[in-house]
Amino acid sequence: MRTRNGLIVPDQLGRPSRRSILQFGGLGLGAGLLAACSGPTVGGPDDEGSETSADVDWASIEPADEITFMALPWGGDVEIALLEEFTAATGIAVNSVSGGGSYEELAQSFRASLGTSEQPDVAQASDVFWFQYLLTGSTLAVDDLLAFLEVDVDDFQGALYDDYEFEGQHWAVPYGRSTPMFYYNKDLWEAAGLPDRGPETWTEFQEWSPQLASVVPAGGAPMGWAAPGPSGTAWIAQNVLWAHGARYSNEWEWTLDSDEALWVGNFYRDAFNGPDAWSKVGVDLAAEFTSGLYGSILGSTGGITSYRELLPSLGVAFMPGGTVPADAPRVPTGGNGLAISAGTPEKQLAGGMLLQHLTTPENTARFSVGTGYVPTRKAALETDTMKAGIEEVPDRQIPIDQLAITQVQDYARALLPGGDLLITEHFERIILSGENAEDVFPSLTSEFQRAFEQNVEPYV
Repeated sequence: MRTRNGLIVPDQLGRPSRRSILQFGGLGLGAGLLAACSGPTVGGPDDEGSETSADVDWASIEPADEITFMALPWGGDVEIALLEEFTAATGIAVNSVSGGGSYEELAQSFRASLGTSEQPDVAQASDVFWFQYLLTGSTLAVDDLLAFLEVDVDDFQGALYDDYEFEGQHWAVPYGRSTPMFYYNKDLWEAAGLPDRGPETWTEFQEWSPQLASVVPAGGAPMGWAAPGPSGTAWIAQNVLWAHGARYSNEWEWTLDSDEALWVGNFYRDAFNGPDAWSKVGVDLAAEFTSGLYGSILGSTGGITSYRELLPSLGVAFMPGGTVPADAPRVPTGGNGLAISAGTPEKQLAGGMLLQHLTTPENTARFSVGTGYVPTRKAALETDTMKAGIEEVPDRQIPIDQLAITQVQDYARALLPGGDLLITEHFERIILSGENAEDVFPSLTSEFQRAFEQNVEPYV
């Protein structure tokens, strides 16, 4: 189904079995899955007869001598070096293939490969697509394989690893992960007479906005926002909801009818609409912010280095709080993990070895410093590499500290197929059209329920 703003959400989703064939409808899987029904020996959580890592005697398996890795190009030179080092250490060749230029393109590429010779053995899986891979029976629960490889999973940052947990099993490991951050222009802050820090709460920022509005240039605003879009709007809105004791959902129970959630929806409305609006939707947000058009923006951790190159007066802070205690979890994490989608135990073992290699504490630190993602392993913080990276750019410590107030994302956004897009479409109505949350959230809740009944409930 194509929505009024061109976004695509699923009409129907099922899990492949001996009795049915999965169809993602508008999400674009299509007939390519026909061959996948008898392909990989992996499956969904209740797929009778499907093989999980617990079903394999890994000690009796010899790893394959070649695997394919599907990824986005964001890992850069550091990822290339890590893959080359893996091959040198193990003798296992890694054939890297591009998954496209966005998480949506990555998911499309993965789906198109299922059941073909192009299906990767290891694939990056974003925070909003890994569960759909699980429902197709295309990925492996990694717990027992990682235990065999003696990977210390307790050393992963808890909210990052548990983002891939469903019914007691983990279906990926965290890799390129980030959190939203509050970025501000210290020069504009000083001109407005504000303290050199981020706002403690969203209400405090709202109170600061008239002072900022008086010093930003014509056409600017106290805060600039990215246009409503996938993998952004719904992600960041979780912070505002959680900070005020609200959520999209409590597992599969939809909770946008609470007074707190409705307040947040109307807070968004008033931020962009009316005489006291303090936000604008940017065209090229990074360029506009670093040129001084906006007093602040929200962005992922990668901006700590990229924004500073263009804005030496960059300030970095935690995401604002609200009515919950200051130390209560209020920040989501996002990004991608590494899933095993190989079809044979030999390739699965080789894929597990690659996961092990890419997520060692030292390699995690190298990847974090080289890309701007947060270190996914706790022990990475004790490496000389990470310490040197923080000494070079002290603000790298801020998102690491913010991990203490992160939590696993709401099912409605991260697990419900199409949920991220449904939220984006409905928040667009609030942000761009100024509609009231009382008129928008009931429709969104109905869409959540329809998607759940069609795409999840029959298969879990």
